[in-house]
Amino acid sequence: MTAETAEIISYQAPDTADDYRRWDDSASWLLGYSFLPLALGLTEGRATRLLDLGCGPGDVTRWLAERSDAVITAVDSSAAMIDFARADAPHPRIDYRHSEDGLPFLADGSMDAAMACFLFTCVDDESTIRDLITEVARVVRPGGRFTILVPNPDHASGAEFEGFRRGDAGAAYRAGELMPVHVQRTDGTWTTITNRYWTRETYRTALTKAGFEGPVRELAPVHADAVDLADPELFAGRAWIKERTAAPFLLITAVK
Repeated sequence: MTAETAEIISYQAPDTADDYRRWDDSASWLLGYSFLPLALGLTEGRATRLLDLGCGPGDVTRWLAERSDAVITAVDSSAAMIDFARADAPHPRIDYRHSEDGLPFLADGSMDAAMACFLFTCVDDESTIRDLITEVARVVRPGGRFTILVPNPDHASGAEFEGFRRGDAGAAYRAGELMPVHVQRTDGTWTTITNRYWTRETYRTALTKAGFEGPVRELAPVHADAVDLADPELFAGRAWIKERTAAPFLLITAVK
């Protein structure tokens, strides 16, 4: 199935929110989410006021709240996602907010850190990415961190990771181009959706222009890197073959 015939999903639709929760996200947890506390400085007690932009159903948000003292403002443009999060991932230190137009409820410099997980592959144009990151820069205090978790742009030509495959074998994608993403559900069935392909330079340029003037650090974890960080249960029952040498995800952290 090509990008032209793959399902272009709407993240605003209730059925999308429901199906999203049935995707097998073991790889995302092992080699993505598990590294967020380190990237954000939560393990060092630095980030106490955290923004989660594009929080989805709230599973990662709650996981972070349970493993830190962070007070989290979690925002999503999908009302259905926020409904799921409030019902299924509540926590006394999480404030779930629905917003389709910026962060008007947050004051300038009111956040110690911010994160956005797999948000920008759902954004259709580079100008919107810049606008979103500029708004994050407004609410993050000087010296605060912003971590972006994205699919690794180096592996977008059909590399077979556990539970998903991005792009088609032999294909090359340009920044902003639609690409198919083949995703396995927890029941073993597969679905194909589309995302946008964005490069490292897309993110780096947007971060710099938004005012994140500190060093930009990249982390591309492979299997061995997760041994001391991830839940041991994630390692069981899977071969994790490709993930031993290739990083499926990229964490980009910038400092304001």
